Amino acid sequence: MTLRQIDTRNNFLYLLIALVAILFSSAVADDFPGSLGEDLFSLVSLLMLIVGIKSLRYEVSIQRIAYTLVVILGGLTLLWRFYPGRITALLILATFLLIFVSAFKLSVRQILFEGRVDANKIIGSLSLYLLIGLIWTILYLMLLTFDPSAFHGIEMNGWRTLFSRMAYYSFVTLTTLGYGDITPANHVAEFLAYMEAVTGVFYMAIFVSSLINRGREDSRHQEGE
Repeated sequence: MTLRQIDTRNNFLYLLIALVAILFSSAVADDFPGSLGEDLFSLVSLLMLIVGIKSLRYEVSIQRIAYTLVVILGGLTLLWRFYPGRITALLILATFLLIFVSAFKLSVRQILFEGRVDANKIIGSLSLYLLIGLIWTILYLMLLTFDPSAFHGIEMNGWRTLFSRMAYYSFVTLTTLGYGDITPANHVAEFLAYMEAVTGVFYMAIFVSSLINRGREDSRHQEGE
């Protein structure tokens, strides 16, 4: 199956694979010394973002904007490779955030308001959950860029180096697991942490239950036909 065969029956599977690949590459990259791991993570991220954009079936005009953002992200990442700095890091993270938020918004529309609930939409709901965690990962990294001491248990060594650690913290917070090895050290970090925990609970209680109800309604309609 190729990218040309992506349609409404399988598009969220490709998005899920892309998001998992980004998270996995960030974890694996930490095992490679120096810039090799960082460059590996950047390359995989850019490729997977392209796959994710393709899977979400944007309108042509919006898709072009999305691809342009990926190109800008690639240019900024290359700039960071040779001229690392706070402004460059913030621009990179802001571009990531824009892409993830846009993907979340479009995915919600496709899952809740287009077509019947099927296996693809169930996979899509998992993709949304990962997108929430990634959005907060970027927010935490932006906060660390402004204030390197915003979290206990974290040493600021550049956003790419910390991506895996902050993704770990984000998903531990999202699931309200809370190991305690990384903790907020200022009020803004505390705010972001408890808002993510609230979002995770809200997602399970409201979004998933709405999807289940829609599935039941679709089943009743099928039985009545």
